[in-house]
Amino acid sequence: MRFRYRAYMGGPDPLADPDPPPEEAVVAARELLALVASVSGTGPGSEPGSASEEDRLELAALERALSRYADGDRGALGGVDAVALERLLDRLSGREAGRALARLDEADHGLSPRELRRLGEVALRDAGVSRHGRGARGGVHRGGTASGGEPTGSSRLFGEDGDRPLDAVATVREAALRRSRPGERDVALRAEDVRVVETEPSEAAAVSLLVDLSHSMAARSLHEAATRTALALHALVSTHRPEDRLHLVGFGERARELSPGELVAHDWRRVPGTNLHHALRLARAHLRRHCGLRSQVLVVTDGEPTAHLGEDGDARFAWPPAPRTVELTVAELDAVLGEGAEVTFFLLADDPRLRAFQALVERRRGVRVVHAGAEGLGALVVERYLDRSG
Repeated sequence: MRFRYRAYMGGPDPLADPDPPPEEAVVAARELLALVASVSGTGPGSEPGSASEEDRLELAALERALSRYADGDRGALGGVDAVALERLLDRLSGREAGRALARLDEADHGLSPRELRRLGEVALRDAGVSRHGRGARGGVHRGGTASGGEPTGSSRLFGEDGDRPLDAVATVREAALRRSRPGERDVALRAEDVRVVETEPSEAAAVSLLVDLSHSMAARSLHEAATRTALALHALVSTHRPEDRLHLVGFGERARELSPGELVAHDWRRVPGTNLHHALRLARAHLRRHCGLRSQVLVVTDGEPTAHLGEDGDARFAWPPAPRTVELTVAELDAVLGEGAEVTFFLLADDPRLRAFQALVERRRGVRVVHAGAEGLGALVVERYLDRSG
């Protein structure tokens, strides 16, 4: 159920104070509660003795948890083993229990916007970015509401719209004007005297983050780092660069656009294929929708492309990778570069085939390749996003 998401972030649980469960989940929990009561011998119409003493103890604990959940405690099911629960209820009541559990799981499968925001904030701090947009190396995020554009010749009060360079001349002038008024000469400088440089907004960007969803990412324990990285970048754009247009794409056998919540909920099944060809095609469509913005594509992967889209729209998978897959993927990369995009590959593995693909793509002008590990991935991706110098 939903509580499995807590394993993603590590450290203090950002979901320790969860939102109340949605109404449809409460209805499903009450249905399951009635079913548990009937098989435990405590509900109306139930037959005492239909469950063993050991079963009744387990069911009693489950009843208490479901009751608390139905009363609004969304964390009440956190200690329940969903697999063991399904086996127990299936043994005692048949398929009806499985359907009830599925309804509850579906109703409370996702995270609320507030909870996703919490996860993003934790991931952003994990990537080394403060709440004020300062990057892992101490740099300041340059945006339309922060410093980084050309000075306009004007100044503004310190603290408005983020961090900006100090305007010493304007600050001294404001202090002198204030001290010329009666009763103000005793204080040389007040906080309200401080002025910062006014700048023109920096240009906005259309950004596509392409995340490899292949099973090898989970097998190498890289999937959680990729998820945290996506959440961190989404949080950074939402809070510090809202004029940017962030586009998240997951690619396995096929590629698809994802919300941050959908990426968190991805089950990382054993599905073959690394269809970077399809992912780059979706990224190019995003860049075209925002053709007036600066274009940036960030690719997180642990393997070379092993699938592509055929002319009929179906995925073609081959291992070892077919020459046609590599040919189409590189052609799509060239098309993305032709849109004026900067493309950065974050490679999470080092094997001969991936090195060969690296050698092929980094010959292209506008492509950068970065080798990363799970621990440093978030900081590297965020740093590259903030660094728009090319």
